[in-house]
Formats: sequence, C-alpha cells, structure tokens
Amino acid sequence: MKSYALSLLAAALLLLGSCKKEADVIDCIEPSVSALATLIAKHEVPVQQFSILPGTSSNIKTAAGYQIYVPADLVRIDGGRLSTSPVQVQVREITNRGEMIFTHTPTASGRRLLESGGMFNITFKQDNQPLQLSSNSSLIVLTTAPRNLSTSEGMRLFMAQPDSVNSQQVGSWTSLPVQAQDTTTRIFTQTTTPGTPASGSWVRLSFGVYNYNLQGLNWINCDRFVTATPTTVVRVTIDKPAVNNSNTRTFLVFNTLNSVLMPNLNYVSGDVFHEYGVPVGYSITAVVLHHDGNQLYFGKQTATIAANQQFRPTLRAITEEELVSEIEALK
Repeated sequence: MKSYALSLLAAALLLLGSCKKEADVIDCIEPSVSALATLIAKHEVPVQQFSILPGTSSNIKTAAGYQIYVPADLVRIDGGRLSTSPVQVQVREITNRGEMIFTHTPTASGRRLLESGGMFNITFKQDNQPLQLSSNSSLIVLTTAPRNLSTSEGMRLFMAQPDSVNSQQVGSWTSLPVQAQDTTTRIFTQTTTPGTPASGSWVRLSFGVYNYNLQGLNWINCDRFVTATPTTVVRVTIDKPAVNNSNTRTFLVFNTLNSVLMPNLNYVSGDVFHEYGVPVGYSITAVVLHHDGNQLYFGKQTATIAANQQFRPTLRAITEEELVSEIEALK
C-alpha cells in the first residue's frame, strides 16, 4: 500500500503546478472570484444527499441511475467510534458535456484528449465527521453510459488534478496505475448487444484508492484516451476588449464525443485562447462566455478541425436564462 500511495503521489506531482507553459507562452495568474465564475458555479451539478444506517451495507440509486453499493464497515477518519446516527452520503455525478462546462471538468490528461464514460464524487459523513473505507473494504459503483459516449473500448479510471489557476477546480486527470486497476481497483464495461453503446461501467474502488483520493478533489472519471492523429493547435479569438481569465471562458465541445476542452489564454496575443493536441477531423463547437461587468455575452461556432484551426465566434448579449439553455443544448 505504501508503494502504491507513493506511485499515486508521484503521478499527481507531475501534473501539479502554479503555472502552465504552452509553446513558450506562460499562463500564470492568481486565483480570483469573478462575476462570470460565480454565475457558472450557480449551475454546476448539485450534491445529492442520501441517508443510510451505520454498520449496514446499503444500495443507493442516483438521479442519473448510478448504483452505489456502500460497504458496512465505514470508519471515521479521526479514528473515533461511529455513533448510531445515520450516515450522510453526498454524491455528485457528471454524464454530459453541459455538466462538464458548468462544473469545470475538462476531459484531458496532460495534452491528451479523453472521452468520459461518467464522472462521480462520493463522500460519507456522520455527525459532521468525515468517514472513509476500512481496511480491505471497497466501494462499488455501477455507472450508466452517457448518451453521447461514442465507444466504451479502452475505458480506465482517472482521478482529478487541480487547475493551476483555481486549485478547487479540475484542471486535468491522471490515470490510476494499471496494476491497481488489475488487482484492488477495477473497471469493467457493461455492454448491451454488439455495435451499441455501453450500458455502463462496473467500478470497484479499493480502500487505498478511495481513501487516498479523499485528500484531493475526490473525483473519479471512467475515461478512454482518444488516440486519433494527427493533432493540431486550436485558437479561439475573442472580439472584446480587455479579455482575461476572469471575464472570459472558452470551451471546445466535441459534437461526436463525450468530451470538452477548456483552452488557455495566450497573454502574448491578449485575446486568443489556445488548446494543443486537438485531433484533426472532429466536429467541434467553440463556445465563448464573456462578462464585461454589466452584460453577459455568448458566442459559438462549429467547424471540423483542420490543421491550425481558427475560431472567432460572434458574441451577442444574453441573459443568464438564455445562457443555461444554450449550454444545456450542447449536452
């Protein structure tokens, strides 16, 4: 277990950092809470609350149809004894592209594109004290396949890494070591008939993986690498003055994959967001959200990715309600 935890830590450190460097352009700013960030956060996926009896195995069904099998032997992180009070289970789940946008969960591992078969975050508390899995126990999650999932082949488990600008948000994903997935932590695809999308994934999280992941953002993602080549850089130009990471967000929504990328601002050009390693040949909708302090703006543009793809969406004034409708239409 010690060597496994060290392997996870080493993998995490490779992806952590306070700055991002792309093609000799450094993107490094201090976290800030802007009006746009606050607006987006209002519509992130909600926390679902469940109550179960302590010391009893339980089965929970979520809004998206996930089945969560909770073991009986949960323990307090501080080592204290469980009381007779109900155990509170908090669940968040992301299955579509609109939820990825609102909850800031881009599907990338480093510069490699991922396609998500479903993300989830599960925590336990009793009497406001956090709980974890006891030694030799495991958490079982049976997911339901997203409707936009193109294929379930090559799925494996990833855990979230913090964003360099805002450490409370997902910036990237790191794959759990293969040896862990082959032994104590596993993912098995549940398929229907050949040629149809997967009906879901059976995920077993060992106590070591689950307890270790509690120290971070605690998101688990069933993903596959999108291995299409060649890849290219995609640029999104914003036709507004004084563009920065606080007042502008850009997204690349894959129309045939359950995938979303979030380009970074290039401070040399000042109004251009870049994303590297984007596979050529996919249909993508570039989405731009901008807030000038008084008015919210929205723009989108769809194209099939070619080498050195350029987007320049036309921005229009929009209400918050209209924005929600536009993003939900992308899911």
